Amino acid sequence: MSGLKPVYLIHGDDDAKIDQWRGRLRKRAEAEHGPGGLEHFHAASAAPDEVVASVFALTFATGTRYILAEEVNAWKTPALEPLVSALAAMPPDTVLVLIARGKAPAALIKAVQAAGGEVREHAAPKPWELPKWVITRAKEHGLQMDPEAARALVGMVGSGQQRLVREIEKIAIALYPETSAGADDVELLAAGDAAPKIYDLADAVVAGDTELTMALAEELAAQDERPSRFVYPIVNRVREVHRVVELLDAGVGEKDLAKAMKVPPWRVKKAAGLARKADRETLRKTLCRFADLEVELRGGGTLDEDTAVTLALVGVTR
Repeated sequence: MSGLKPVYLIHGDDDAKIDQWRGRLRKRAEAEHGPGGLEHFHAASAAPDEVVASVFALTFATGTRYILAEEVNAWKTPALEPLVSALAAMPPDTVLVLIARGKAPAALIKAVQAAGGEVREHAAPKPWELPKWVITRAKEHGLQMDPEAARALVGMVGSGQQRLVREIEKIAIALYPETSAGADDVELLAAGDAAPKIYDLADAVVAGDTELTMALAEELAAQDERPSRFVYPIVNRVREVHRVVELLDAGVGEKDLAKAMKVPPWRVKKAAGLARKADRETLRKTLCRFADLEVELRGGGTLDEDTAVTLALVGVTR
C-alpha cells in the first residue's frame, strides 16, 4: 500500500489540522478513483458495525480503498467492540481513517496501535500560542505574516481556528501577488464582527474614560467575546499613541508622523487625535499594567480571566 498504514486515528480539537487530514484523504481517494472515491461515514448517521461491513465488503474495485469515519468519539464504548475487533484483521489494500473530535476513546487508541496503525493527536493551540499558529497557517497559504499582524488577526477574529484560516485565505487572495502581510493589511482586510467595538474600547482606554470603557467591555461580553481578546488591540493602540506623543515631543510635525512610524496616514490620524489629550507617563503605566495582565492570563495569576481583565481596565482608566 505504498507505505500507507491500514488504519489512522486522528483526534484532538485543532479543527484546522483535522480538516487538512480530511481534505488530503479525499483528494487522494478522488485522484485514484474519481469522484466518490472516498467511502464516507459519520457517527451521527452510521453505527460502528456499518463501517466494519464496508471495510470487509467484496468489491470489484482495483487499487487501494479509502474509508473515512468521522466523529467516532460519539460512539459509546460498548458499540465500538465490532470495530475494535475488525482492526486486528484489516483486509489488504484498504485504508481506514477514523476522526474523533476531542479525546478519542482509549479502547480505540489501543486497537489502532495494536493493528499497526497510526494515532495522531492534534491539540488546539493555547490562547497565547494562537499568533504563532496563525503565522504557520499563513505560510501554508504562501503568506508571510509578521507577529504583530498575527496578533492583530487573533484580536479581531478571535480564537476560532476555522474562521482564522478563512480570514488568512481571504487576506492572501486580496494581497496577491504580494506575499507578506502586516498589521495594517489585517486591520484593513480582516472581518472581525466585533472589531469596531473592540477598537472603540481601545480608544476609550487611551482616553481614560472609565465609564465608556466598562460600558463597551460589558457590551462585548454580552456578545460572548472573551475578555482576553480585548488585550492586543488595547496594547497596540496605547503603543501607537505613546509613539506619537514621543515623536511630537521630539519636534516631529503631524504631517511627518506616518513616515516616521512607517504606517499609512489614516492610521496615524486617530492616534494623533488621542495623543493631543494623552499623558506620556500614564500611557507608559498602562503598557506596564497590560504586560502584567498578559502574565496573569498565561497562568501567572490567581484571578479568572473576566476578573483580571476587568480590574486592569478599571485600573488604567481611573
